[in-house]
Amino acid sequence: MPDLGLIEAHAKDAVAAAIKADPMAGASKTVPVMCQRISAAAIENPQPKDAIVAAVRGSMQAVLLAGQNLPDAAIGLLDALPNMSLMMRAGPEELMSWVMGGVAEATKVAPPDVRDAVRARIEEKYMGASSIFDELCRAADANR
Repeated sequence: MPDLGLIEAHAKDAVAAAIKADPMAGASKTVPVMCQRISAAAIENPQPKDAIVAAVRGSMQAVLLAGQNLPDAAIGLLDALPNMSLMMRAGPEELMSWVMGGVAEATKVAPPDVRDAVRARIEEKYMGASSIFDELCRAADANR
């Protein structure tokens, strides 16, 4: 059984360090670090879903705590998924759903306008995917 708290903490620390090293770089600096943490979580765990959700949740928490643009980070991460799914034991749709689940869990502690902005950007970029994000947000809220 993976230690999800440790996976989340490692992702949060790695993204926080990237932001601290270059606070102005935004998603261009943090998304590659997030991808590395997601890949590590997936490789190290036989059932990667929960590990990937934890890595994304930790990554997005670091973005939020640093006052960075969470919608930019979320969309940047979703844009990077087609390349990542080739290396994982999951299809692109499945991986996208897991990543959006991690984003949904991280946004439950953010102001409502942050979640709304993420939802709008997902709908703008991935037409129809915002309904999946909405379901994941409801599930995250139910687990409060």
